[in-house]
Amino acid sequence: MAQNFLPCDREQELLLPPSLREWLPEDHLAWFVLDAVEEIDLSAFYGVYRKDGWGRAAFEPRMMVALLLYAYAVGERSSRGIERRCREDVAFRVLTANQIPDHATIARFRARHEQPLADTPSRRCWRSARGRDWCRWEW
Repeated sequence: MAQNFLPCDREQELLLPPSLREWLPEDHLAWFVLDAVEEIDLSAFYGVYRKDGWGRAAFEPRMMVALLLYAYAVGERSSRGIERRCREDVAFRVLTANQIPDHATIARFRARHEQPLADTPSRRCWRSARGRDWCRWEW
């Protein structure tokens, strides 16, 4: 009798782009972080960017805040490590909508927005998430 295996063709092109919503279960921490960041007032982050549209386009601050909060929650502090996880980890790819900010961009964003990041009401969010064993946030 012949063996029966599912095909494994890594060269197969997708006919339609995959939906990011299908990549993670509904109760994943990444969705919680995205929902929490939607509730946070990020005007301090947006206020430092030019309003006239000049200059190189920056990554969306809401995405960068979610990326950093999630990275910290799962124990990733290094900018290079965060960049690597944006390439390799599905949850990071969902958070960044398949964009990959380089480590220098992540480090500059963190330094540029140090005070607003410290002022985000993330501790309250993470306390509620900790009950679900989602994060390794250290207090």
